[in-house]
Amino acid sequence: MPTSAQDAIAFSEIDFDYIIVGGGTAGLTVAARLSEDSSLQIGVLEAGELRQDDPAISTPFRSFSLLENPAYDWMFKTIPQKQLNNRSVDWPRGKVVGGSSAINFQSFVRGAPTEYDDWEALGNEGWNWKNLCPYFKKVESFTPIPNGEASARGAYRLSDHGRDGTINTTITDDFASPIYNLWQSTWDKLGVPTVPTAGERTVGVQSWMSSIDAVTGTRSSSLTAYYNPNAARPNLRLLPEASVLSVAFQTEANELVASGVRFIVGDKEYMCRARKEVILAAGTIQSPGILERSGIGSRDILDEHGIEILFENRGVGENLQDHILTAMGYEVSDERYSLDATVGSPERIAAAMAEYQETRSGLFARGSTVGAFTSYEQTGQAVATLEHTVRNSPASSSIQKQHDIQLKRLRDPNIPAFQWAVSPFYMEMLFQEPKPADAKGCIAVVSGVSAPFSRGSIHITSNRPKDSPEIDPRYLEHKADIQLLTAASRQSARLTATAPLSGAIGRVLLPAKPLITDEDYEKHARHVLSTYFHPIGTCSMLPLEDGGVVDSRLIVYGTKNLRVADASVFPLHISGNIQWTVYAVAERAADIVKQGEK
Repeated sequence: MPTSAQDAIAFSEIDFDYIIVGGGTAGLTVAARLSEDSSLQIGVLEAGELRQDDPAISTPFRSFSLLENPAYDWMFKTIPQKQLNNRSVDWPRGKVVGGSSAINFQSFVRGAPTEYDDWEALGNEGWNWKNLCPYFKKVESFTPIPNGEASARGAYRLSDHGRDGTINTTITDDFASPIYNLWQSTWDKLGVPTVPTAGERTVGVQSWMSSIDAVTGTRSSSLTAYYNPNAARPNLRLLPEASVLSVAFQTEANELVASGVRFIVGDKEYMCRARKEVILAAGTIQSPGILERSGIGSRDILDEHGIEILFENRGVGENLQDHILTAMGYEVSDERYSLDATVGSPERIAAAMAEYQETRSGLFARGSTVGAFTSYEQTGQAVATLEHTVRNSPASSSIQKQHDIQLKRLRDPNIPAFQWAVSPFYMEMLFQEPKPADAKGCIAVVSGVSAPFSRGSIHITSNRPKDSPEIDPRYLEHKADIQLLTAASRQSARLTATAPLSGAIGRVLLPAKPLITDEDYEKHARHVLSTYFHPIGTCSMLPLEDGGVVDSRLIVYGTKNLRVADASVFPLHISGNIQWTVYAVAERAADIVKQGEK
Protein backbone atom coordinates (compact mmCIF):
# COMPACT_ATOMS: atom_id res chain seq x y z
CA MET A 1 0.00 0.00 0.00
CA PRO A 2 1.40 3.44 -0.92
CA THR A 3 1.99 5.81 1.96
CA SER A 4 -1.08 8.01 2.39
CA ALA A 5 -1.68 11.47 3.81
CA GLN A 6 -3.31 9.77 6.79
CA ASP A 7 -0.11 7.76 7.39
CA ALA A 8 1.95 10.96 7.28
CA ILE A 9 -0.39 12.77 9.67
CA ALA A 10 -0.37 9.86 12.12
CA PHE A 11 3.43 9.75 12.05
CA SER A 12 3.75 13.50 12.56
CA GLU A 13 1.49 13.41 15.61
CA ILE A 14 3.86 11.12 17.56
CA ASP A 15 6.32 12.67 19.96
CA PHE A 16 9.46 10.73 19.08
CA ASP A 17 12.58 10.60 21.19
CA TYR A 18 14.78 9.80 18.19
CA ILE A 19 14.03 10.36 14.54
CA ILE A 20 16.23 8.47 12.07
CA VAL A 21 16.37 9.82 8.55
CA GLY A 22 16.99 6.92 6.17
CA GLY A 23 15.70 3.37 6.44
CA GLY A 24 18.66 1.78 4.72
CA THR A 25 21.67 -0.27 5.77
CA ALA A 26 22.68 1.96 8.68
CA GLY A 27 19.35 3.55 9.58
CA LEU A 28 17.44 0.34 10.27
CA THR A 29 20.40 -0.97 12.28
CA VAL A 30 20.37 2.07 14.56
CA ALA A 31 16.57 1.98 14.81
CA ALA A 32 16.49 -1.66 15.85
CA ARG A 33 19.08 -1.12 18.57
CA LEU A 34 17.57 2.06 20.01
CA SER A 35 14.07 0.56 20.06
CA GLU A 36 15.35 -2.21 22.35
CA ASP A 37 14.58 0.31 25.11
CA SER A 38 10.78 0.21 25.29
CA SER A 39 10.68 3.59 27.02
CA LEU A 40 11.96 5.30 23.85
CA GLN A 41 9.87 6.23 20.82
CA ILE A 42 11.80 5.71 17.59
CA GLY A 43 10.69 7.02 14.19
CA VAL A 44 12.25 6.19 10.82
CA LEU A 45 11.68 8.18 7.63
CA GLU A 46 12.59 6.52 4.33
CA ALA A 47 12.11 7.92 0.82
CA GLY A 48 11.95 4.50 -0.84
CA GLU A 49 9.13 1.97 -0.95
CA LEU A 50 8.59 -0.88 1.49
CA ARG A 51 8.86 -4.02 -0.63
CA GLN A 52 8.29 -7.00 1.60
CA ASP A 53 8.83 -10.49 0.16
CA ASP A 54 9.81 -9.17 -3.25
CA PRO A 55 11.51 -12.05 -5.10
CA ALA A 56 13.53 -9.62 -7.22
CA ILE A 57 15.21 -8.47 -4.00
CA SER A 58 15.28 -11.70 -2.03
CA THR A 59 16.70 -13.87 -4.84
CA PRO A 60 20.48 -13.37 -4.67
CA PHE A 61 21.39 -13.73 -8.34
CA ARG A 62 18.69 -11.29 -9.43
CA SER A 63 20.75 -8.35 -8.11
CA PHE A 64 21.80 -7.54 -11.65
CA SER A 65 18.17 -6.91 -12.66
CA LEU A 66 17.75 -4.26 -9.95
CA LEU A 67 20.37 -1.84 -11.24
CA GLU A 68 19.04 0.85 -13.58
CA ASN A 69 15.52 -0.24 -12.62
CA PRO A 70 13.66 2.87 -11.37
CA ALA A 71 11.46 0.80 -9.08
CA TYR A 72 14.50 -0.22 -7.02
CA ASP A 73 17.35 2.14 -7.91
CA TRP A 74 17.64 5.91 -7.49
CA MET A 75 19.70 5.79 -10.70
CA PHE A 76 22.09 8.55 -9.75
CA LYS A 77 24.75 9.60 -12.25
CA THR A 78 27.92 11.60 -11.88
CA ILE A 79 28.36 14.78 -13.83
CA PRO A 80 30.52 14.29 -16.95
CA GLN A 81 34.05 13.47 -15.85
CA LYS A 82 36.80 15.44 -17.54
CA GLN A 83 39.40 12.67 -17.17
CA LEU A 84 37.00 10.04 -18.59
CA ASN A 85 36.50 11.82 -21.90
CA ASN A 86 33.48 13.63 -20.40
CA ARG A 87 31.70 10.37 -19.67
CA SER A 88 29.18 10.12 -16.81
CA VAL A 89 29.22 7.07 -14.52
CA ASP A 90 26.16 5.33 -13.09
CA TRP A 91 25.86 5.35 -9.29
CA PRO A 92 23.09 2.93 -8.25
CA ARG A 93 21.60 3.30 -4.74
CA GLY A 94 18.75 1.38 -3.16
CA LYS A 95 15.36 3.08 -3.57
CA VAL A 96 13.61 0.78 -1.11
CA VAL A 97 13.44 0.16 2.61
CA GLY A 98 16.71 -1.58 3.32
CA GLY A 99 18.58 0.83 1.05
CA SER A 100 21.54 -0.51 -0.87
CA SER A 101 21.66 -3.64 1.32
CA ALA A 102 18.53 -4.65 -0.64
CA ILE A 103 19.98 -4.23 -4.14
CA ASN A 104 23.75 -4.73 -3.83
CA PHE A 105 25.71 -7.80 -4.91
CA GLN A 106 25.78 -9.01 -1.28
CA SER A 107 29.56 -9.03 -0.88
CA PHE A 108 30.44 -9.15 2.81
CA VAL A 109 34.04 -8.04 3.15
CA ARG A 110 35.90 -5.86 5.60
CA GLY A 111 39.05 -3.76 5.47
CA ALA A 112 42.48 -4.47 6.90
CA PRO A 113 42.68 -3.87 10.67
CA THR A 114 45.21 -1.03 10.45
CA GLU A 115 42.93 0.85 8.06
CA TYR A 116 40.49 1.37 10.92
CA ASP A 117 43.36 2.46 13.15
CA ASP A 118 44.00 5.14 10.52
CA TRP A 119 40.60 6.66 11.32
CA GLU A 120 41.74 7.23 14.89
CA ALA A 121 45.07 8.64 13.68
CA LEU A 122 43.11 11.31 11.79
CA GLY A 123 41.71 12.60 15.08
CA ASN A 124 38.85 10.25 15.98
CA GLU A 125 39.49 8.87 19.44
CA GLY A 126 38.16 5.35 19.91
CA TRP A 127 37.58 4.64 16.22
CA ASN A 128 40.11 1.85 15.76
CA TRP A 129 40.26 -1.84 14.96
CA LYS A 130 40.21 -2.95 18.59
CA ASN A 131 36.96 -1.13 19.26
CA LEU A 132 35.27 -1.96 15.94
CA CYS A 133 36.19 -5.65 15.80
CA PRO A 134 33.49 -6.73 18.31
CA TYR A 135 30.86 -4.97 16.21
CA PHE A 136 31.86 -6.85 13.08
CA LYS A 137 31.21 -10.08 14.94
CA LYS A 138 28.02 -8.72 16.52
CA VAL A 139 26.61 -8.08 13.04
CA GLU A 140 27.37 -11.49 11.58
CA SER A 141 25.66 -14.86 11.76
CA PHE A 142 27.94 -17.04 9.66
CA THR A 143 26.80 -20.41 8.30
CA PRO A 144 29.65 -22.68 7.18
CA ILE A 145 29.47 -24.61 3.92
CA PRO A 146 27.78 -27.89 4.89
CA ASN A 147 30.33 -30.23 3.32
CA GLY A 148 33.30 -28.43 4.86
CA GLU A 149 35.16 -28.28 1.55
CA ALA A 150 35.58 -24.52 1.64
CA SER A 151 37.11 -24.71 5.12
CA ALA A 152 39.50 -27.38 3.95
CA ARG A 153 40.63 -25.10 1.14
CA GLY A 154 41.40 -22.33 3.60
CA ALA A 155 38.35 -20.23 2.68
CA TYR A 156 37.49 -19.46 6.29
CA ARG A 157 38.23 -20.06 9.97
CA LEU A 158 35.24 -20.21 12.29
CA SER A 159 37.11 -18.24 14.95
CA ASP A 160 37.13 -15.19 12.65
CA HIS A 161 33.34 -15.06 12.40
CA GLY A 162 30.32 -14.08 14.41
CA ARG A 163 27.85 -16.95 14.73
CA ASP A 164 24.79 -15.40 16.40
CA GLY A 165 24.52 -11.94 14.86
CA THR A 166 21.75 -10.40 12.81
CA ILE A 167 22.99 -10.56 9.20
CA ASN A 168 23.16 -14.06 7.78
CA THR A 169 26.36 -14.73 5.85
CA THR A 170 27.81 -17.68 4.01
CA ILE A 171 30.19 -18.62 1.21
CA THR A 172 28.17 -19.66 -1.81
CA ASP A 173 29.21 -22.38 -4.21
CA ASP A 174 31.54 -20.14 -6.24
CA PHE A 175 34.40 -21.72 -4.30
CA ALA A 176 33.73 -24.99 -6.11
CA SER A 177 33.51 -23.57 -9.63
CA PRO A 178 36.24 -24.54 -12.14
CA ILE A 179 37.45 -20.97 -12.57
CA TYR A 180 38.13 -20.69 -8.83
CA ASN A 181 40.73 -23.47 -8.89
CA LEU A 182 42.56 -21.77 -11.73
CA TRP A 183 42.27 -18.35 -10.06
CA GLN A 184 43.67 -19.60 -6.78
CA SER A 185 46.53 -21.57 -8.32
CA THR A 186 47.56 -18.76 -10.66
CA TRP A 187 47.69 -16.12 -7.96
CA ASP A 188 49.72 -18.53 -5.84
CA LYS A 189 52.28 -18.75 -8.65
CA LEU A 190 52.49 -14.95 -8.60
CA GLY A 191 53.21 -14.95 -4.87
CA VAL A 192 49.71 -14.20 -3.64
CA PRO A 193 48.55 -16.96 -1.24
CA THR A 194 45.03 -17.94 -0.23
CA VAL A 195 43.89 -16.40 3.07
CA PRO A 196 40.71 -16.99 5.09
CA THR A 197 37.93 -14.51 4.45
CA ALA A 198 37.33 -12.18 7.43
CA GLY A 199 40.77 -12.91 8.88
CA GLU A 200 43.07 -10.17 10.12
CA ARG A 201 45.39 -10.83 7.18
CA THR A 202 43.57 -9.55 4.11
CA VAL A 203 46.24 -9.56 1.38
CA GLY A 204 45.63 -12.75 -0.59
CA VAL A 205 43.03 -14.74 -2.50
CA GLN A 206 39.68 -14.95 -0.75
CA SER A 207 36.35 -16.67 -1.14
CA TRP A 208 34.22 -13.66 -0.33
CA MET A 209 31.25 -14.07 1.90
CA SER A 210 27.77 -13.04 0.86
CA SER A 211 24.94 -11.62 2.96
CA ILE A 212 22.77 -14.62 2.17
CA ASP A 213 20.81 -16.94 4.42
CA ALA A 214 22.28 -20.35 3.60
CA VAL A 215 19.13 -22.14 4.78
CA THR A 216 16.56 -20.20 2.78
CA GLY A 217 18.85 -19.17 -0.06
CA THR A 218 17.65 -15.56 0.23
CA ARG A 219 19.26 -12.14 0.67
CA SER A 220 19.89 -10.97 4.21
CA SER A 221 19.45 -7.18 4.41
CA SER A 222 18.79 -4.53 7.03
CA LEU A 223 15.09 -4.98 6.23
CA THR A 224 15.04 -8.74 6.83
CA ALA A 225 17.55 -8.79 9.69
CA TYR A 226 17.01 -5.58 11.64
CA TYR A 227 13.55 -4.28 10.83
CA ASN A 228 11.26 -7.25 10.19
CA PRO A 229 12.04 -9.11 13.45
CA ASN A 230 11.29 -5.90 15.38
CA ALA A 231 8.53 -4.32 13.29
CA ALA A 232 5.87 -5.24 15.86
CA ARG A 233 7.52 -3.19 18.59
CA PRO A 234 5.00 -0.51 19.60
CA ASN A 235 7.82 2.03 20.01
CA LEU A 236 9.23 1.63 16.47
CA ARG A 237 7.50 3.40 13.59
CA LEU A 238 8.58 3.39 9.94
CA LEU A 239 7.20 5.79 7.34
CA PRO A 240 8.27 4.83 3.79
CA GLU A 241 7.90 7.03 0.69
CA ALA A 242 8.66 10.11 2.79
CA SER A 243 11.26 12.48 1.33
CA VAL A 244 13.07 14.51 3.95
CA LEU A 245 13.27 18.21 3.27
CA SER A 246 15.32 19.42 6.24
CA VAL A 247 16.03 19.23 9.95
CA ALA A 248 14.22 21.80 12.10
CA PHE A 249 16.28 23.61 14.71
CA GLN A 250 15.78 25.74 17.77
CA THR A 251 18.56 27.88 19.20
CA GLU A 252 19.55 27.45 22.84
CA ALA A 253 22.52 29.33 24.28
CA ASN A 254 23.87 30.02 20.78
CA GLU A 255 23.72 26.31 19.94
CA LEU A 256 21.56 24.65 17.29
CA VAL A 257 19.23 22.05 18.80
CA ALA A 258 17.48 19.68 16.39
CA SER A 259 13.81 19.62 17.29
CA GLY A 260 12.29 17.72 14.38
CA VAL A 261 12.29 16.87 10.70
CA ARG A 262 10.33 18.34 7.79
CA PHE A 263 9.30 15.76 5.22
CA ILE A 264 7.14 15.43 2.13
CA VAL A 265 4.62 12.72 1.30
CA GLY A 266 2.95 13.12 -2.06
CA ASP A 267 3.16 16.85 -2.61
CA LYS A 268 2.43 17.96 0.96
CA GLU A 269 4.91 18.94 3.65
CA TYR A 270 4.73 17.60 7.21
CA MET A 271 6.71 18.00 10.41
CA CYS A 272 7.60 15.41 13.04
CA ARG A 273 9.13 16.17 16.42
CA ALA A 274 12.21 14.76 18.14
CA ARG A 275 12.55 15.21 21.88
CA LYS A 276 16.14 14.01 22.06
CA GLU A 277 18.00 13.63 18.76
CA VAL A 278 17.81 13.45 15.00
CA ILE A 279 20.12 10.91 13.34
CA LEU A 280 20.88 11.16 9.62
CA ALA A 281 21.47 7.82 7.90
CA ALA A 282 20.55 8.75 4.35
CA GLY A 283 23.91 7.67 2.96
CA THR A 284 26.91 9.26 1.32
CA ILE A 285 24.86 10.79 -1.49
CA GLN A 286 21.89 12.18 0.42
CA SER A 287 23.01 12.92 3.99
CA PRO A 288 25.08 15.99 2.98
CA GLY A 289 22.15 17.34 1.00
CA ILE A 290 19.88 17.18 4.03
CA LEU A 291 22.46 19.14 6.00
CA GLU A 292 22.67 21.75 3.25
CA ARG A 293 18.90 22.13 2.99
CA SER A 294 18.89 22.50 6.79
CA GLY A 295 21.30 25.44 6.68
CA ILE A 296 24.56 23.64 7.43
CA GLY A 297 27.20 23.76 4.72
CA SER A 298 29.22 25.99 2.46
CA ARG A 299 28.05 29.60 2.16
CA ASP A 300 28.44 29.49 -1.62
CA ILE A 301 26.13 26.47 -1.97
CA LEU A 302 23.49 27.71 0.46
CA ASP A 303 23.40 31.25 -0.94
CA GLU A 304 22.95 29.88 -4.46
CA HIS A 305 19.76 28.11 -3.41
CA GLY A 306 18.38 30.76 -1.08
CA ILE A 307 18.91 28.76 2.11
CA GLU A 308 19.50 30.56 5.41
CA ILE A 309 22.94 29.79 6.82
CA LEU A 310 22.70 28.43 10.35
CA PHE A 311 26.24 27.06 10.58
CA GLU A 312 28.84 27.50 7.89
CA ASN A 313 30.94 24.40 7.24
CA ARG A 314 32.73 24.06 3.92
CA GLY A 315 33.41 20.39 4.63
CA VAL A 316 29.80 19.33 4.05
CA GLY A 317 29.61 17.30 0.84
CA GLU A 318 33.39 17.29 0.37
CA ASN A 319 36.08 14.59 0.81
CA LEU A 320 34.13 12.22 -1.45
CA GLN A 321 36.07 9.02 -2.12
CA ASP A 322 35.13 5.97 -4.19
CA HIS A 323 36.64 2.67 -5.24
CA ILE A 324 37.52 2.91 -8.91
CA LEU A 325 38.07 -0.10 -11.16
CA THR A 326 38.96 -1.19 -14.64
CA ALA A 327 38.30 -4.49 -16.37
CA MET A 328 39.51 -6.77 -19.12
CA GLY A 329 37.30 -9.23 -20.99
CA TYR A 330 38.26 -12.63 -22.36
CA GLU A 331 36.68 -15.42 -24.31
CA VAL A 332 37.24 -18.74 -22.53
CA SER A 333 38.50 -21.97 -24.01
CA ASP A 334 35.85 -24.10 -22.31
CA GLU A 335 32.21 -23.24 -21.61
CA ARG A 336 32.58 -24.60 -18.05
CA TYR A 337 34.49 -21.45 -17.10
CA SER A 338 31.68 -19.03 -18.03
CA LEU A 339 28.00 -18.53 -17.27
CA ASP A 340 27.31 -16.76 -20.56
CA ALA A 341 25.68 -19.80 -22.13
CA THR A 342 23.36 -20.09 -19.13
CA VAL A 343 22.38 -16.44 -18.68
CA GLY A 344 21.88 -16.16 -22.45
CA SER A 345 19.55 -19.15 -22.67
CA PRO A 346 15.88 -18.74 -21.65
CA GLU A 347 15.58 -22.51 -21.25
CA ARG A 348 18.60 -22.75 -18.93
CA ILE A 349 17.48 -19.74 -16.92
CA ALA A 350 14.02 -21.27 -16.51
CA ALA A 351 15.56 -24.54 -15.34
CA ALA A 352 17.83 -22.70 -12.89
CA MET A 353 14.87 -20.76 -11.48
CA ALA A 354 12.87 -23.96 -11.09
CA GLU A 355 15.81 -25.50 -9.20
CA TYR A 356 16.02 -22.46 -6.97
CA GLN A 357 12.31 -22.40 -6.21
CA GLU A 358 12.34 -26.07 -5.32
CA THR A 359 15.62 -26.41 -3.42
CA ARG A 360 16.83 -22.82 -2.75
CA SER A 361 20.12 -23.74 -4.39
CA GLY A 362 21.90 -23.45 -7.72
CA LEU A 363 22.59 -20.40 -9.87
CA PHE A 364 19.97 -18.11 -8.34
CA ALA A 365 21.26 -18.76 -4.82
CA ARG A 366 24.73 -17.54 -5.73
CA GLY A 367 26.24 -14.41 -4.28
CA SER A 368 29.69 -12.90 -4.39
CA THR A 369 32.42 -14.25 -6.58
CA VAL A 370 35.92 -15.22 -5.57
CA GLY A 371 38.43 -12.41 -5.42
CA ALA A 372 41.77 -11.25 -4.14
CA PHE A 373 43.53 -8.34 -2.49
CA THR A 374 47.11 -7.51 -3.38
CA SER A 375 49.62 -5.05 -2.00
CA TYR A 376 51.37 -2.48 -4.14
CA GLU A 377 54.65 -4.36 -3.65
CA GLN A 378 53.16 -7.38 -5.44
CA THR A 379 52.77 -5.40 -8.68
CA GLY A 380 56.55 -5.11 -8.93
CA GLN A 381 56.24 -1.35 -9.37
CA ALA A 382 58.32 1.16 -7.39
CA VAL A 383 56.44 3.09 -4.72
CA ALA A 384 58.95 5.93 -5.13
CA THR A 385 57.34 6.93 -8.44
CA LEU A 386 53.95 7.27 -6.79
CA GLU A 387 55.44 9.14 -3.85
CA HIS A 388 57.00 11.64 -6.22
CA THR A 389 53.63 12.18 -7.90
CA VAL A 390 51.84 12.69 -4.58
CA ARG A 391 54.50 14.97 -3.11
CA ASN A 392 54.38 17.16 -6.20
CA SER A 393 50.58 17.42 -6.36
CA PRO A 394 48.89 20.33 -4.56
CA ALA A 395 46.65 19.38 -1.63
CA SER A 396 45.28 21.12 1.44
CA SER A 397 46.95 20.32 4.75
CA SER A 398 43.99 18.16 5.81
CA ILE A 399 43.99 16.13 2.58
CA GLN A 400 47.78 15.85 2.78
CA LYS A 401 47.38 14.10 6.15
CA GLN A 402 45.21 11.52 4.43
CA HIS A 403 47.61 11.18 1.50
CA ASP A 404 50.50 10.59 3.93
CA ILE A 405 48.56 7.68 5.44
CA GLN A 406 47.77 6.35 1.96
CA LEU A 407 51.45 6.39 1.04
CA LYS A 408 52.24 4.55 4.26
CA ARG A 409 49.72 1.89 3.24
CA LEU A 410 51.28 1.53 -0.21
CA ARG A 411 54.66 0.86 1.39
CA ASP A 412 53.17 -1.85 3.64
CA PRO A 413 53.11 -5.35 2.10
CA ASN A 414 50.27 -6.31 4.46
CA ILE A 415 47.84 -3.62 3.29
CA PRO A 416 45.78 -4.10 0.12
CA ALA A 417 46.34 -1.57 -2.64
CA PHE A 418 44.11 -3.38 -5.13
CA GLN A 419 40.92 -5.43 -5.11
CA TRP A 420 40.38 -8.13 -7.74
CA ALA A 421 37.38 -10.11 -8.87
CA VAL A 422 36.64 -12.57 -11.65
CA SER A 423 33.20 -12.42 -13.18
CA PRO A 424 32.02 -15.53 -15.05
CA PHE A 425 30.20 -13.66 -17.82
CA TYR A 426 30.53 -10.70 -20.18
CA MET A 427 29.86 -7.45 -18.29
CA GLU A 428 28.53 -4.96 -20.81
CA MET A 429 27.86 -2.53 -17.94
CA LEU A 430 31.62 -2.34 -17.33
CA PHE A 431 32.97 -2.75 -20.83
CA GLN A 432 30.96 0.10 -22.39
CA GLU A 433 30.65 -2.07 -25.49
CA PRO A 434 28.28 -4.88 -26.52
CA LYS A 435 29.48 -8.44 -26.56
CA PRO A 436 30.92 -9.41 -29.94
CA ALA A 437 28.36 -11.38 -31.94
CA ASP A 438 30.71 -14.31 -32.50
CA ALA A 439 31.93 -14.52 -28.89
CA LYS A 440 30.88 -17.53 -26.86
CA GLY A 441 31.63 -17.95 -23.17
CA CYS A 442 33.37 -14.96 -21.57
CA ILE A 443 34.84 -13.87 -18.26
CA ALA A 444 35.90 -10.50 -16.91
CA VAL A 445 38.88 -9.82 -14.68
CA VAL A 446 38.20 -6.72 -12.61
CA SER A 447 40.91 -4.75 -10.80
CA GLY A 448 40.16 -1.85 -8.47
CA VAL A 449 42.07 0.71 -6.42
CA SER A 450 41.52 0.42 -2.66
CA ALA A 451 42.26 4.03 -1.71
CA PRO A 452 42.29 6.53 -4.59
CA PHE A 453 43.97 9.89 -4.06
CA SER A 454 41.34 11.95 -5.89
CA ARG A 455 38.71 13.73 -3.80
CA GLY A 456 35.29 14.74 -5.06
CA SER A 457 32.09 16.33 -3.80
CA ILE A 458 28.31 15.98 -3.66
CA HIS A 459 26.11 19.05 -3.34
CA ILE A 460 22.45 19.95 -3.76
CA THR A 461 21.21 21.41 -7.04
CA SER A 462 18.07 22.96 -5.53
CA ASN A 463 16.27 23.24 -2.20
CA ARG A 464 13.94 20.39 -3.16
CA PRO A 465 14.72 16.84 -1.93
CA LYS A 466 13.55 15.10 -5.09
CA ASP A 467 16.08 16.88 -7.30
CA SER A 468 19.21 14.79 -7.75
CA PRO A 469 22.41 16.28 -6.34
CA GLU A 470 25.51 17.11 -8.32
CA ILE A 471 27.82 14.14 -7.91
CA ASP A 472 31.39 14.92 -8.91
CA PRO A 473 33.88 12.25 -7.81
CA ARG A 474 36.58 13.95 -9.91
CA TYR A 475 37.77 10.58 -11.11
CA LEU A 476 41.49 10.51 -11.98
CA GLU A 477 41.92 14.20 -11.16
CA HIS A 478 44.90 13.13 -9.03
CA LYS A 479 47.62 11.77 -11.29
CA ALA A 480 48.50 9.01 -8.81
CA ASP A 481 45.19 7.29 -9.53
CA ILE A 482 45.92 6.68 -13.20
CA GLN A 483 49.33 5.32 -12.17
CA LEU A 484 47.61 2.95 -9.75
CA LEU A 485 45.10 1.78 -12.36
CA THR A 486 47.91 1.24 -14.87
CA ALA A 487 49.84 -0.87 -12.36
CA ALA A 488 46.69 -2.91 -11.68
CA SER A 489 45.97 -3.44 -15.38
CA ARG A 490 49.53 -4.60 -16.01
CA GLN A 491 49.16 -7.05 -13.14
CA SER A 492 45.88 -8.26 -14.66
CA ALA A 493 47.64 -8.93 -17.96
CA ARG A 494 50.35 -10.93 -16.15
CA LEU A 495 47.71 -12.87 -14.25
CA THR A 496 45.83 -14.01 -17.35
CA ALA A 497 49.08 -14.86 -19.14
CA THR A 498 50.15 -17.19 -16.31
CA ALA A 499 49.24 -20.89 -16.15
CA PRO A 500 46.92 -22.45 -15.28
CA LEU A 501 44.54 -19.50 -15.80
CA SER A 502 46.10 -18.81 -19.19
CA GLY A 503 44.88 -22.23 -20.32
CA ALA A 504 41.28 -21.10 -19.84
CA ILE A 505 41.78 -17.91 -21.83
CA GLY A 506 41.03 -17.72 -25.51
CA ARG A 507 41.08 -14.40 -27.31
CA VAL A 508 41.09 -11.04 -25.61
CA LEU A 509 37.80 -9.21 -26.20
CA LEU A 510 38.55 -6.03 -24.30
CA PRO A 511 40.70 -4.12 -24.89
CA ALA A 512 40.35 -4.68 -28.61
CA LYS A 513 44.00 -3.81 -29.26
CA PRO A 514 47.03 -5.03 -27.29
CA LEU A 515 48.13 -2.80 -24.42
CA ILE A 516 51.87 -2.22 -24.54
CA THR A 517 52.82 1.25 -23.34
CA ASP A 518 51.67 3.13 -20.24
CA GLU A 519 49.77 5.40 -22.60
CA ASP A 520 47.85 2.37 -23.92
CA TYR A 521 46.92 1.32 -20.39
CA GLU A 522 45.89 4.86 -19.45
CA LYS A 523 43.68 5.15 -22.53
CA HIS A 524 41.99 1.85 -21.68
CA ALA A 525 41.41 2.94 -18.07
CA ARG A 526 39.78 6.19 -19.14
CA HIS A 527 37.53 4.27 -21.55
CA VAL A 528 36.22 1.63 -19.14
CA LEU A 529 36.76 3.10 -15.66
CA SER A 530 33.82 2.33 -13.43
CA THR A 531 33.18 1.96 -9.73
CA TYR A 532 32.61 -0.74 -7.14
CA PHE A 533 29.79 1.56 -5.89
CA HIS A 534 31.47 2.32 -2.54
CA PRO A 535 31.20 6.11 -2.05
CA ILE A 536 32.18 7.50 1.35
CA GLY A 537 33.33 10.63 3.14
CA THR A 538 30.86 13.46 2.42
CA CYS A 539 30.08 14.04 6.12
CA SER A 540 33.54 13.07 7.31
CA MET A 541 34.35 12.28 10.92
CA LEU A 542 37.34 14.58 11.28
CA PRO A 543 38.37 17.59 13.36
CA LEU A 544 36.50 20.67 12.19
CA GLU A 545 39.72 22.36 11.10
CA ASP A 546 40.50 19.36 8.88
CA GLY A 547 37.24 19.57 6.97
CA GLY A 548 35.22 17.47 9.39
CA VAL A 549 31.43 17.47 9.53
CA VAL A 550 30.94 15.27 12.60
CA ASP A 551 33.06 14.66 15.68
CA SER A 552 34.03 11.28 17.11
CA ARG A 553 30.59 11.01 18.77
CA LEU A 554 29.08 11.54 15.29
CA ILE A 555 27.58 14.88 16.38
CA VAL A 556 27.37 17.43 13.56
CA TYR A 557 29.57 20.42 14.33
CA GLY A 558 27.56 23.46 15.35
CA THR A 559 24.70 21.37 16.75
CA LYS A 560 23.91 19.81 20.08
CA ASN A 561 21.95 16.74 19.07
CA LEU A 562 22.14 16.04 15.34
CA ARG A 563 24.22 13.02 14.34
CA VAL A 564 25.18 11.26 11.14
CA ALA A 565 25.63 7.48 11.12
CA ASP A 566 26.32 6.04 7.68
CA ALA A 567 29.17 5.63 5.17
CA SER A 568 29.37 9.39 4.70
CA VAL A 569 31.25 9.67 8.02
CA PHE A 570 34.12 7.39 6.92
CA PRO A 571 37.05 9.83 6.81
CA LEU A 572 39.38 7.65 4.71
CA HIS A 573 38.60 4.72 2.46
CA ILE A 574 39.15 1.11 3.44
CA SER A 575 39.98 -1.80 1.18
CA GLY A 576 37.06 -4.03 0.34
CA ASN A 577 33.32 -3.59 0.03
CA ILE A 578 31.74 -1.26 2.56
CA GLN A 579 28.51 -3.06 3.52
CA TRP A 580 29.91 -4.87 6.57
CA THR A 581 31.70 -1.76 7.81
CA VAL A 582 28.50 0.31 7.48
CA TYR A 583 26.72 -2.18 9.71
CA ALA A 584 29.57 -2.13 12.25
CA VAL A 585 29.67 1.68 12.34
CA ALA A 586 25.88 1.80 12.79
CA GLU A 587 26.05 -0.71 15.64
CA ARG A 588 28.72 1.39 17.37
CA ALA A 589 26.74 4.55 16.69
CA ALA A 590 23.74 3.03 18.45
CA ASP A 591 25.89 2.21 21.47
CA ILE A 592 27.27 5.76 21.55
CA VAL A 593 23.69 7.09 21.61
CA LYS A 594 22.72 4.60 24.30
CA GLN A 595 25.63 5.72 26.47
CA GLY A 596 24.11 9.19 26.43
CA GLU A 597 20.90 7.70 27.79
CA LYS A 598 22.63 6.44 30.94
